[in-house]
Amino acid sequence: MPYTVTLLFGKDPVSKVDPRETVDHYRSSIANQVTVGQSLARLQLLTNADPAPQSSNELSIQDKSEIISSTVELSEDDGQIVVVSKENGFPALENNKIVVNQNLVIDGDINFHTGNIDCPGDLLIKGSIMSGFKVKAEKLTVTGNIENAEIQSSDDLVCAGGIVACQDHPLLCGANLWCKYLENSHITVKNNIFIAGSSLHSFLKAGNNIVLCNSSAVLVGGKSEAGNSLYSGSLGAKWATPTEIILGCEPFMAENLVDQSHKLKKIETELNELKERVDQINIFLQHEEGQTTRHDAHRLQEERELLENKLSFVSEKHKKALSKFNDLENQITDFKKANNDCILNVSKQLFSGIRLTIKDAETRTEDDILSSTIIMREQDGEIVTRKTTI
Repeated sequence: MPYTVTLLFGKDPVSKVDPRETVDHYRSSIANQVTVGQSLARLQLLTNADPAPQSSNELSIQDKSEIISSTVELSEDDGQIVVVSKENGFPALENNKIVVNQNLVIDGDINFHTGNIDCPGDLLIKGSIMSGFKVKAEKLTVTGNIENAEIQSSDDLVCAGGIVACQDHPLLCGANLWCKYLENSHITVKNNIFIAGSSLHSFLKAGNNIVLCNSSAVLVGGKSEAGNSLYSGSLGAKWATPTEIILGCEPFMAENLVDQSHKLKKIETELNELKERVDQINIFLQHEEGQTTRHDAHRLQEERELLENKLSFVSEKHKKALSKFNDLENQITDFKKANNDCILNVSKQLFSGIRLTIKDAETRTEDDILSSTIIMREQDGEIVTRKTTI
């Protein structure tokens, strides 16, 4: 018997949109995660008098079995036939069957059709992420490109294409990143960055290694920070294109140290201002004793008492901030001491104009070096180079 199927997931019905409100074209229209027993669709017996389905969340079937997959089942709810989930996951309509996938799959680009995506699990995008959109997921796989988008992945991120112009918001990855190429982007990755092609004028931050996998790959411009090593085919470009490399220092601890330093300086400024004001009041009361009215003297004494209480509070805050700063410095020092394997490995050509820091040693390359292998490492506070010239 024929049925009309009304889907309870997917794009919101148009009737739910208030025409008086401004339309948010970036609002997600993708289904949220569902749980076992949750209703996914309603079935209504179709008669000859009934109109054909009109909306995008309705479809016609000739038999109830057409809509059923191994992950859903039919049930009755107040006399209505409903399709309910047998698993936790993400519902989808595939070949007119309702399925519940362990991962959310977007069969196309992230654009105004989908809106922004906030996925509580793994996400596969069979297309590209277009400019201006936000995507958040655990594991994220993109078969196309990522362009000027706001991306957060708490686990691995795989981009089969390139990552371009992600500058307004750094691309954040909680594990490893794989991509074809990078261009004019800010990338922050907790573990390793693997790039099949080249990295152009990008700012990279990796807790472990940055690896350009192809011997013909080039890293040029921007700033690259890796807790361990960097591997590339070529590094830099002609005419001494400014390129900065920092290796052997855990970049996230270093970033925290900078932030903590700013906080410490702000507290120290407040502390000094309080001390200066208390000293001014003390000096005034000592030198003007007998010449200050009782009311003014009382007011100044009250102000001094309040400032001394605040001074005690800020002094304790300064003590804690200084302790945290010192702890971070010690952690960074210990990390550098333990990290004996960090190197810069260039397999093809190293150009002039590279600012290189390995642990606490710094140098700037003055000449172009054509070589089969160039390995630079820190040794006794200096950067030493081993090369095999072609």
